[in-house]
Amino acid sequence: MSKKDQSPVIVSFVGQKGGVGKSALARLVAVGAAHRELNVLLADFDLEQLTCVSWNAKRLQSGVLPDIDVRAFKSLKKLVAAAKGFDLVVVDTRGLADNFTTEIVEESDLIFLPTGASFDDLDPTLALAKALRKKGTRRKIVLIFSKIGKSERQFSVAAASVEEAGHEILGETWPYRDGFQADLDAGRAGREAWNRYLRDAAIELENAIFERIGI
Repeated sequence: MSKKDQSPVIVSFVGQKGGVGKSALARLVAVGAAHRELNVLLADFDLEQLTCVSWNAKRLQSGVLPDIDVRAFKSLKKLVAAAKGFDLVVVDTRGLADNFTTEIVEESDLIFLPTGASFDDLDPTLALAKALRKKGTRRKIVLIFSKIGKSERQFSVAAASVEEAGHEILGETWPYRDGFQADLDAGRAGREAWNRYLRDAAIELENAIFERIGI
């Protein structure tokens, strides 16, 4: 079987609300894949924001390497057609768990749900995870704690709530730091951070994600 005939691994970042790091984490994974010399497609389905597409434009303008194939999509059918020949497809869905997002989830091999530690973020994420689980996707749902501050108590309470609900939690978290946004604004992401601490934190999270993906 030729590479063009092989089906790529599709991972989707899904959220019930904005502001939890969904698009940032999608870019972190896409960058990690590119640096691992995987043929990666970053699919941006948020046509109102086009966060990933705009970020890639800044990346191209700044000459940041490696190049990443980032495209906007409005239908699952077009994504499936375009995905042929890629090793990995990273999907940044809209910040709304509607029927269209559900279709993307059903096509995905793995679904990451980023959430903050506050219950303003966690409650809608747990509700979304519960709804997806009812559709038979339990085994491929992984929650990622994102934009985590320095309150260990808040995090431990949030983690206990996720475990009580019976959902898988990724072992590494995404810390809240202003420097990550500055890197994104410059067309960088994840392991490309200028700051060494941020770079190390991003690589640890990236490694955990790729270990879970299995590629």
